[in-house]
Amino acid sequence: MGRWSFVAVAICLLLAACCAGSLPSTVKVGLSAPFEGSDRDLGYEVLHAVRLAVRERNEVGGAGGYLVEMVALNDFNEGPQAVVQAQKMAVDPGVLAVVGGWTATTAAAAAPEYERLGLAFLAPDVEFAPGLPPVDAPFAADYEALSGGASPGPAAAWAYQATQRLLDAIEAAGRGRERPTRDAVSVALAGF
Repeated sequence: MGRWSFVAVAICLLLAACCAGSLPSTVKVGLSAPFEGSDRDLGYEVLHAVRLAVRERNEVGGAGGYLVEMVALNDFNEGPQAVVQAQKMAVDPGVLAVVGGWTATTAAAAAPEYERLGLAFLAPDVEFAPGLPPVDAPFAADYEALSGGASPGPAAAWAYQATQRLLDAIEAAGRGRERPTRDAVSVALAGF
């Protein structure tokens, strides 16, 4: 019994070693949004949209050959917390860009910190009104399936489109490089 156990363990280790190099690399996009407090509904609305954009990109091979992960942090929709979350995003070298700043006040507080940290940051430049930006039917159906039946609002539509822009920038930044960098993502994003 002891000899067969040794052989089984050796085979398992050999298989694990063979597969280790075949795992795809990942890159990360960040989401800073309110997941607690009075604006938590907004946070979860945009969370589902970013998850949908990331899932769809991964289904077609990721961004520039890298699978995409999402890092979501709670900023309570408050400026000082948005700054703290920017600092936390920057600590993770895998995070290449962030979507956040769901009010003008929060975006104004966070944007300079993201710039100081060298991390691309997309924030809506308008307060959301019903129907703006418009929500198309295919996006709404996919969103509802992912969210458990919740309908997407305008913030979800914006977050989905913004995340697609970030993913396009990551893909462009990775062309001809070993791995996309934060600086290259920022440059690519500026070119869109």
